[in-house]
Amino acid sequence: MKRAVLCLALALAACSSTPHVPSDYDVVLKRPRPTTDEARRQECSWIDTSLSREKKLADYVTATSTYPATALAWQDASQRNMAVLQSRSSQIGCQALASNAPFEQCFSRCTIYTERSKEQCFDACNR
Repeated sequence: MKRAVLCLALALAACSSTPHVPSDYDVVLKRPRPTTDEARRQECSWIDTSLSREKKLADYVTATSTYPATALAWQDASQRNMAVLQSRSSQIGCQALASNAPFEQCFSRCTIYTERSKEQCFDACNR
């Protein structure tokens, strides 16, 4: 009898705990991958901006907070958000996109503004 009451109490306690409410950044990881290069560029740009904002926010709160516990809480939240954003960045390949950007810019400028063929532009930009 005691065992049944204990099991029932544990089950009720487990059900009464509040579920984890995901932050806005936790939802980012569950989004589908961008389907086009333009969509990926836009998301990578948003990630870069968000990372910069989180870093500045953490620095500002650290510098201006009168309560150390508040500063630590904001720093922890910012670090968690930045980790999620960096994970999403690697998940969708933002680093590869950034490393290809100079070549793509060179190639598009070459094909638009010169009389060279695509093969010649490829060779000229691939040096």
